[in-house]
Amino acid sequence: MKSYSAKYLLIGIVASAGIFILDAQLPLGIADGMLYVGLVLLGMMARNPSLIIIAAILGSALNLLGYFLSPPGGDLVQVITNRVLAFLIICVTAILCLLRNKADEKLESARSFLETKVEDRTVRLKEANQRLNKEAEIAGLVKAIAMASNETRAIKDTLHFCIEKVSQFADWPLGHLYLKAEEPASGLIPTEIWHVRDPGKFDVFQKITGNTPLEIGVGLPGRVLASGEPEWIIDVTKDPNFPRAKLAKNIGVKAGFAFPILIGQEVVGVMEFFSAKAVKPDREMLAIMGQIGTQLGRVLERKRAQDQSEVSQKILRNLYLRLQEVREEERTRTAREVHDHLSQLLTTIKLELSLLDKKLSNYSSEIKGSTQQLLDMSNDAIHSVQRIAMDLRPPILDDLGLSEAIEWQVKEFKGRTGIGCKFFNEMNGLELDLERSTTLFRIFQETLTNIVRHSQATQVDVKLYTCEENINLQVQDNGCGITEDQIQNLRSLGLLGMRERAMVWGGFVQITGAQDEGTTVTINIKKDGNGENEGEN
Repeated sequence: MKSYSAKYLLIGIVASAGIFILDAQLPLGIADGMLYVGLVLLGMMARNPSLIIIAAILGSALNLLGYFLSPPGGDLVQVITNRVLAFLIICVTAILCLLRNKADEKLESARSFLETKVEDRTVRLKEANQRLNKEAEIAGLVKAIAMASNETRAIKDTLHFCIEKVSQFADWPLGHLYLKAEEPASGLIPTEIWHVRDPGKFDVFQKITGNTPLEIGVGLPGRVLASGEPEWIIDVTKDPNFPRAKLAKNIGVKAGFAFPILIGQEVVGVMEFFSAKAVKPDREMLAIMGQIGTQLGRVLERKRAQDQSEVSQKILRNLYLRLQEVREEERTRTAREVHDHLSQLLTTIKLELSLLDKKLSNYSSEIKGSTQQLLDMSNDAIHSVQRIAMDLRPPILDDLGLSEAIEWQVKEFKGRTGIGCKFFNEMNGLELDLERSTTLFRIFQETLTNIVRHSQATQVDVKLYTCEENINLQVQDNGCGITEDQIQNLRSLGLLGMRERAMVWGGFVQITGAQDEGTTVTINIKKDGNGENEGEN
């Protein structure tokens, strides 16, 4: 502004000199004093009140001086009138220019004030918009975590989703989950649940973390476990209580924060996040993470309930297995006693009756008929004992294996019921252990019982075959079929027992069928292993 006024001041000085020289050269009769008004206008153009006043004074002074220095000419009254009018015009112009300048200053001040207000309001609106966007992001994060916490997806997938969402919200490249060990004295154990924005960049730190369980109060997660509150470290490489930083020269991370996952007041896990640069604590961020930790507690609470349910199911399945083993042992013992003792006793009685029959052959026909009747009854008893022993535990299963036992059962079933039954053996010489053979044989027996009771079938096809790691037994009939409701009926103890038997060996029982189109039962069990934790198929 000063250079702007100086420019007009210089122009004014040059113009003043030029006008004064011209005024001094012209006769007094010419109204050349009016030219000094231009000096005032130059001051107005400079928007400087001081220059306007100086120009007015200078123009008036030069107008008066020109009266004395200009060559004589014209009427005196006219000359004086011209000079006075020039002076008045200079003064009026100066006053008008000052008023105009003052008005311009007020307008400029008002404009500056309005611009300041607009800028201030714009800044406030921008800040408010940023706060709203931040709150919207927070609300979106909390909503996404809450929805994920209540969904029925796999627990591991839910935790992966949540840790990814938190990393994206915080714009931090690395996130990891520690879970509380089952025994409190063991502190925290690392998991394989990570979010890595730049794969490969943090391999060293990930490897160190995977091998570093933490006691309560040790490291960033240990501190969170001890306090139950979110924690922040500006630079983990300079923190004395961050043992992972001492296990490598460059772990690739600097700042870190962590927050607890809570079930009620109990810390059951800790999520930790890291940045490659040092970052000062963000209290608002930590407060938000505290809310997220409470939401995530539902996920781990569901995991805990699921783990407890799996343990209970495992215990029940082991009890069921033990019950079946005891039942088979008791059947075997009973069958052996029936066969060895009762059968021998009945055979002895039959022999004695035969001897008695021969001794009484010379007596009356009535006595002869009675002894013959006793012999017939003893034969029936011996056959019944043999049948009961076979039903309790077919010796062929223990002596010759599953394939021969099924073949024997097929023949016995066909003879007893009159239903056509074919057996296709595709085991190619593979022999199963006694426990798996017993399981398949008992499920097969239960299947045949159901066919007799419900299917109204006239033909049954049985196929025993191997497939990769499994042994399969397929039983197909041409009966009335089965509905989906009947398959899923929880009150059908026979079907439930079949499924439980198969699940003990990591297998399953698949039942398919349609109305009037027959039913197919496929039993699948593992060839090897004890079947634990595999029976969820």
